[in-house]
This record gives sequence, C-alpha cells and structure tokens, in this order.
Amino acid sequence: MKWINVNEKYLDYLRAFEGRIPRTDYGSDKYKPFFGILFETEDFYYITQVSHAQPRHQKMKKQPDFFKIYDPQVLSRLIAVVNLNYMFPIPKNEVTPFVKKDIGTYRTFKSEEEKSKYIDLLDSEMKMINTMNLSDAAKDLYEKKYAFPDSRVSQRCLDYKVLEEYAKKWKIEK
Repeated sequence: MKWINVNEKYLDYLRAFEGRIPRTDYGSDKYKPFFGILFETEDFYYITQVSHAQPRHQKMKKQPDFFKIYDPQVLSRLIAVVNLNYMFPIPKNEVTPFVKKDIGTYRTFKSEEEKSKYIDLLDSEMKMINTMNLSDAAKDLYEKKYAFPDSRVSQRCLDYKVLEEYAKKWKIEK
C-alpha cells in the first residue's frame, strides 16, 4: 500500500451521488491522502483513507470494516483508524502518486518541525497499514456486502456497485 492522490473533480462528482465519499482537504492546514490500492477490477482501483483516532474508537472492536492503527513506536497508542466501509472505486487514470517532498502543495504548515511531524505520522500510519491484510479484508467486505445485504456491516458500507456505475459514466463523459 502507498499514499495516493485522487482527482478532486472526480471526488466531487461522486459526492453528488454519495455524500459519504471521504474528503482530502479540510482547510489549508489539514490534508488526508487516500491509500491503496486495496484491490482492482478491470476498470477501477478501490481505495480508502485513514480517519483520525477519536476517544470512541478506543472502545470499538475490530470489525470486517473497521481496523485500528497503532503507533509502531508505542503499540498502545492509537493513532488512526481505517473504515473499509467507505472504500470506493476510482478509474485507474484518476490516481497520482502522493509525493512527500511536495506536501507543502497540499496543505500549509506553521513550521518545518510541524511538517516533519506530519510526514513522520504518515510514515508511521503506512508502516502499520502494510502489516495489516487490508487487501483481502476489502475484497471480502465487497463480496459480503452483496452476499449478506441485510447484515449490519453491509448496511454501513457504501454501495460499491452503484459507485462503479457512476465511475463508468465519469469515464465516458470525461
């Protein structure tokens, strides 16, 4: 897995149909890149992003769609979570690499120290993400969404097949 960027116009397009599509830009001093590739189909990559750890996440248990990311230096410190239920398809041509040295083009920092700490956080998150088996978990979640549509987990998930149809329309209209 690696950090990636996605065409913002494509994200805005998808949000017109599904408001739970995650954002990357939360203001000039906040930015959350996506990561992947969780898995790919013939036309699309499936991706998601991390969410900031909240106090409520401490009590939550691992689920087929919910994973905790702990600090690799202090394994008891929760630093982020992954909600696979919010994964979504992107046309393969709408992804670009996330380049750490260009992080200043994505968000502002008050100091070089703050910038360095943010890059360290991204590195720590990705280190832990790469120890998890998120690709298989994502594929399983996709399949279970449609095999067991009435399950609680399935109800939390985006409708991946509907989003694939919108992604196909995007490719045609573009």
